[in-house]
Amino acid sequence: MSAAQEGQRQPLCPDVRRGTLIALTIGVAAVVVGVIRAGAGAVAQALESLHLSGLLVLVLLHLPIVVLMGFAWRRASGDDPPASLSRFVWARFVRDAAGEALPFVNFGGIVFGVRALGRGRAITLGAISACIDGVIELTAKLPYVLAALLTLLALGPQTHFTRLLSLALAATGVVVASLLVARRSLGAWLGVMMQAVSSRWPAVLPRDDGDAGRDVQACFDRILRQRTRLGSGFALHLCCWCLGAGEAWVIFRLLGVDLTLPQALAIDGTVVGLRTFGFMVPAAAGVQEVSYMLAAAVFGIPPAAAIAASFVRRARDLLLGVGTLGVAAVGDASSALLRLKY
Repeated sequence: MSAAQEGQRQPLCPDVRRGTLIALTIGVAAVVVGVIRAGAGAVAQALESLHLSGLLVLVLLHLPIVVLMGFAWRRASGDDPPASLSRFVWARFVRDAAGEALPFVNFGGIVFGVRALGRGRAITLGAISACIDGVIELTAKLPYVLAALLTLLALGPQTHFTRLLSLALAATGVVVASLLVARRSLGAWLGVMMQAVSSRWPAVLPRDDGDAGRDVQACFDRILRQRTRLGSGFALHLCCWCLGAGEAWVIFRLLGVDLTLPQALAIDGTVVGLRTFGFMVPAAAGVQEVSYMLAAAVFGIPPAAAIAASFVRRARDLLLGVGTLGVAAVGDASSALLRLKY
C-alpha cells in the first residue's frame, strides 16, 4: 500500500476526534456522578412511573414540532424550493434523527438531511438553506431563552445560576451577531464544506450533483434578500421553541412532578440555553443533565426527577431517530433495487 493510500485511510482531524472522545468521557462521568448524587434507585423509580405508553405519547407530541421545523427549512430555501413541502418535512426528520442517533458524525444531521431531499439541485440548495435555517433557528432561540431567564428571575431568587444563564444568553447573542456580520463569508465556507463532505462521503453527496454548486455564494445572497420568507421561518422556529416548554411540562407530569407552565418554560429554556454550548460534547452528554438539575433545583424539584426528565428526553429522541433512520434505510434499499431492476 502506498503512502498516499495510507494517508487517505487515516481519520480526518485526529486531534478533533481525540478532543471529542475526551469531552464525551467527561460528559459521561458527569452523568454518572449526577446519578450517584441523586440516587440511582430514585432515578430508576422516577423512570418506572413513565411506562412505555408515556414515552410513545412524548414521541407523538414531538412529531408536529419536527413538521413545523420542516416548514421553516423550506421557507429558508427561497422562492424556488428544490423539493416539495413533504420532502422537506421528511428531510428534517432525517436531519434530526442523524444528529441524535449518530452524534460522532460531524455535521451528520445536515449531511443526511440534505441527502434526503433528493439529488442534483436539491442537494446544493438544500445545503445552503440548511445553513441559513440553522442560523435562523439559533436566532429564534434568543427570545425563548430570554423569556426563560425573566421567568426564573420572577419565580425564583436571583442566584449564581441565573447569572450563568445570562452569560450563556449573551454569548449566544454574540455568536448570532457574528454570523450575521460574517454572512457573506458563510457562502464561501459552505462551498468548502460541501467539497469536503463530497470527498469523504461521495455516496451521500456526489461531486457531480448539479451545476448550482459552482455558484453557492450567489444562491446564498439571493435567499438572504427574501426577508419575508426568512421572517416567517424565524416565527416558525420560535413557535417550536415555545412548544418545547409544553413538552417539558408533559415530561415532568408523567414523572409525577407537579409544576406550572411558567416553571416548565424556565426549565426548558435554561436547558436550551446551556445546551447550546455543549456542541463539542457528542449528544451534549452531561451538559443536558446538569442543566436540568440546576434549573429544576430552583423550583425544589428533586435531582432524581430532573435527571429522569433528561433521560426521558434522550429516550424520546433516540426512539424517534432510530425509527426514522430505519425507514430511510429501507427506502434507500428499495430505490437501489428498483434502479438495478430497471
